[in-house]
Amino acid sequence: MATSYSLFELNEYIKRVMALNFEEAIWVRCEVSQASHSRGSVYLNVVELDQDSEDIVAQAGAVIWPRSYIFLQNKLKQLLPFMLEAGSEVLIKVKVDFHERYGLKLVIVDIDPSYTLGQAEMARQKIIERLKAERLLELNDIRPIPPVLQSIAVISSETAAGYADFIAQIDNNIYGYEIHTELFNAAVQGRNVEKDVVDAFRQIQTNGKQYDAVVIIRGGGSKLDLAGFDNYNIGHAIAMCRYPVIIGIGHEIDTTVTDLVAKISLKTPTAVASYLIDHNLQYESELLELASEVQNISLSIIRESNTQIDHLEYMIKQNATEKVYTEIYELEHSLESVKLGAYNILQRHSQYLDNTESLIGIVDPIKTLKRGFSIIKQNGKAIESISDMDLKKEIEIVMKDGKTKINIT
Repeated sequence: MATSYSLFELNEYIKRVMALNFEEAIWVRCEVSQASHSRGSVYLNVVELDQDSEDIVAQAGAVIWPRSYIFLQNKLKQLLPFMLEAGSEVLIKVKVDFHERYGLKLVIVDIDPSYTLGQAEMARQKIIERLKAERLLELNDIRPIPPVLQSIAVISSETAAGYADFIAQIDNNIYGYEIHTELFNAAVQGRNVEKDVVDAFRQIQTNGKQYDAVVIIRGGGSKLDLAGFDNYNIGHAIAMCRYPVIIGIGHEIDTTVTDLVAKISLKTPTAVASYLIDHNLQYESELLELASEVQNISLSIIRESNTQIDHLEYMIKQNATEKVYTEIYELEHSLESVKLGAYNILQRHSQYLDNTESLIGIVDPIKTLKRGFSIIKQNGKAIESISDMDLKKEIEIVMKDGKTKINIT
């Protein structure tokens, strides 16, 4: 009969082999696939994926005991929760432990944050290069921003402090601008960021409503807090959005894929609120400036027109006065001419009358009679010739001192 071992004996043998070969803690590269907290300890499932197929090629259980968890909290602070999230690539320092009943377990005593950050940056650069190759990196940048922003689709968590600050600043703006916001609730950190944000963009573009812009906001956090926004699908959704996208996800230095793809990237939710208000204020200021310019131009035109009217009025009065004086002068001149003409006519007629009178005086019969002549009349007519005289009738002789009638014998 072949030699056999009990299961306990086998596992005890494996435990001794493990203990002999892994006396010191070692550094292991892996990816967190699952993590849960229980009574101060953290239980994890870590895996290694094939780089091409992303199939799991190795898997192990791991644990962080309470004492080590407190050490890591003091060391990593806000980084720790996000390094233990599913999908985080980590470099962990572990003690290899094998228990006869519970099997292999990696006891985590330390985590190197620089490795996780480095892996995240490499993944980020790959996403950027892919978006650039697909010509999506600057696609949203060509979306025009309307002159007035009144209807805003907001992608955020309704419980995020940054969202509350954003709404408070919008609603209480000192200019009284009415900016309507509609919240599309989404996780802004953790494993659900990609799904929620992409779904929110889908709803925004298919719900039949019109928006002036889309805003993505969340509160502050560490570099790993922003890891969810270094995501190809979110970047693709922003690039393909028909509205301009404005980002304010609460970071001062780091730039995510989301920031690079969006139309405008600002640091905080309150900075986004200020931008919306200032954008509308700039439009109002431009309108007021334009109105002032129109008013000034109008007043200038009115003043110039009034000046021209005053000048025309003066010229009309001046020309009218000159015309009146000219007409008066011409009338006076005409009157003088008429007077002179009339006088000349009277003079000529007076001279003519005088001449006529003189001529009449010369041929006056009375004067002729006084010189010894007489007039012989017959039948009331003067006889100029013997042949005109009727010898049978009496004739009348007119002399200077009277007349007499005689018969011709």
